[in-house]
Amino acid sequence: MVRGVTAPCRDRPLQCIRVPARRPALRSAKHFDLRRHLPHLLRRAHFEAEALFASMSDDGATSRQMALLVAVHQMPGASQSQVAQAIGLDLNTCSDLVARTVAKGYLVRRRSETDRRTFCLDLTETGREVMAASVAVAPRYQARLAARLDKDEREQLTALLRKMLGFDE
Repeated sequence: MVRGVTAPCRDRPLQCIRVPARRPALRSAKHFDLRRHLPHLLRRAHFEAEALFASMSDDGATSRQMALLVAVHQMPGASQSQVAQAIGLDLNTCSDLVARTVAKGYLVRRRSETDRRTFCLDLTETGREVMAASVAVAPRYQARLAARLDKDEREQLTALLRKMLGFDE
């Protein structure tokens, strides 16, 4: 009998029972170590990185806004959809991020001349200054973020994350 499928009962042929699928044995929650659980570690590292960026940012820009500004600088006039894909955000999240960044005066959003449904993005002068300041601080930010790692470990971590995200394919 295949587990996880409905099977007829021998003594009641017209009735069916559900045979539960076997699940891998779970270690008890008492012994589950979040400090070795990759999703938890990635989330914690993300929060630590965000807090560190905020402490190093003089202009109040967030690390997501920095990524947005760098992407727009590298792809002037790109659509919100193109920028969202470049920085790894879904379109709704990117749209909210763009609205907050426009409100800060770092970006201008304009309708595309070829497709009126599409918004294109460009940096303002203030946005260029904030982006340049963020890029200038990036090496120090990265060094502080990975301060507990030696050079080889930093390179290995970066390479493994790039591989995990499929950036090197």
